[in-house]
Amino acid sequence: MGKIWLPLILLLGISLRVFGLNNHPTGFTPDEASFGYDAYSILKTGKDQWGETLPLTLRSFGDSKLPLYTYLTIPSVAIFGLNEFATRLPSAIIGILAIWATYLMTKELFKDRRLALAAGFLLAVSPWHVALSRAAIEANLTVFFMSMGVWAFLSKKYFISALFFGLNIFSYHSSRLVTPLIIFGLVIFEKEKFNFKKHLASALAFGVFFAVAIWQVLNGGSSRAADVTIFNPTDKWMAVYDKRYEAVFDGMSSSVARIFSNKITYFFDQITNSYSTYLSPQFLFTLGPAESTYGMLPGHGVLYLVEALFVIVALWRFANTGWKNNRLLFVIFWILVSIIPASLTKGPGYAGNRAAIMMPAIQILSALGGLLLYDFLTKKLKKKLVVCLYSITFLISIIFFIQEYIYRQPREGAEGMVYGRQEMMEEIKKIEKNYDQIILSRSLSEPQIYVGFYMSYDPTSYQKETPDWLRYQVEGKSFLDQLGEYHLGKFIFKNISFNEDSKIPKVLLVGKPSEFADKITPLKVITYKNQNPAIIIYDPSADVKTN
Repeated sequence: MGKIWLPLILLLGISLRVFGLNNHPTGFTPDEASFGYDAYSILKTGKDQWGETLPLTLRSFGDSKLPLYTYLTIPSVAIFGLNEFATRLPSAIIGILAIWATYLMTKELFKDRRLALAAGFLLAVSPWHVALSRAAIEANLTVFFMSMGVWAFLSKKYFISALFFGLNIFSYHSSRLVTPLIIFGLVIFEKEKFNFKKHLASALAFGVFFAVAIWQVLNGGSSRAADVTIFNPTDKWMAVYDKRYEAVFDGMSSSVARIFSNKITYFFDQITNSYSTYLSPQFLFTLGPAESTYGMLPGHGVLYLVEALFVIVALWRFANTGWKNNRLLFVIFWILVSIIPASLTKGPGYAGNRAAIMMPAIQILSALGGLLLYDFLTKKLKKKLVVCLYSITFLISIIFFIQEYIYRQPREGAEGMVYGRQEMMEEIKKIEKNYDQIILSRSLSEPQIYVGFYMSYDPTSYQKETPDWLRYQVEGKSFLDQLGEYHLGKFIFKNISFNEDSKIPKVLLVGKPSEFADKITPLKVITYKNQNPAIIIYDPSADVKTN
């Protein structure tokens, strides 16, 4: 009976990650479409959408995506075609493999199969990991590659470990900082096992990956990562100056005010405040992530509420005896360093994708507490009663999560997941031959990538247009959609000027409701699941004929 638990856990993980993958989460973000189209473009031409041959950094929208997810998507697109399912499938597969990797790593880490099964189960049903595994997102990759790297290291398969760690730093920007820290932790906590001289080839293998990553960063390959850090504040330091001005206005001398309000104190406040959000009960157990992007569920903790009790028990054990256990120390170390990249980024915190590297360490800690509590209860109560209590608690928790994901996410999270672009392009494809120009508003979030993705736009033709789009760099813009206007065949991407654009012959206007006059008769209104209008498709000539 014991051998069947892991297959059952994997089967549960497969069910939660693959069923209805193309429709849940509702919506399809520009990032997802970009991964899919770049995979399609490389498959057909060997070049990405910008005409770069087998790139190690994907320009995408100017945000410099890391390439691993796109390359993993190529086989899927080759088999299933260019669609949502094919684009999300690699994430689901990697998510399933991460359950297995968590089992292997935990078993090797603690030499305890029961704990390994519990950790694998908690990752399999994790609201956090399930949500990330169902969207095409790089952050999900690092859970698998990091776990496999740790497992291989502990198993003394150092060269294999170096390969997994090396690939991991090409999966997600945050992993570039955390991966070396995890390796450092392994070397420190497992110092009796690793000898640099003896395993020089493994160290050099990882060094090659790391050197290429550093080279990319120095050559502008992390522009998006740099843009979102607190070291590049959106307000250009006005918060620091305002605080200093207020202090002086209240009677403090300028020199003293400068001591208490400067860039260093600003960084310290921002980092500590953001860091604390990811360890807060609100993020972990009750409110969860701050935004619905990436298919996450605001209002639902990234862990189940019952796991709060498990984590408390595990931390109690750690406080009493954990300092003597290097393996448990390593798990705590993993959790603490995983939050560093998230705490260095702008925003209110609570970003589920940026802290994803915390998995599966947080599940291991929760599993440890859950088993300690289970052992305690079975000494006080009948074992069957405790098993029944655990089973019912998790069954109810999982059912509530599933119903929220299936019913609440489409209603409340569709806008964050950029819902309506598939429906928009399906409508345009039916009628696009009737128009000389089709204007898609820039407000539609990188509309050019949806044209490429849903029309399976010929990559060779697409690549001929993109050199002109590089004007965004010449003009000092950070991202492509900040250009005033750019083109892809008959498709024009710009802000809609209704009074002027509606007078153009044989034109189709596509944008958000706020961009159109009140009294018009659209060809199509695409609505969110809550029935609020999302996108308007409008033919001025048809409206004139109607009136």
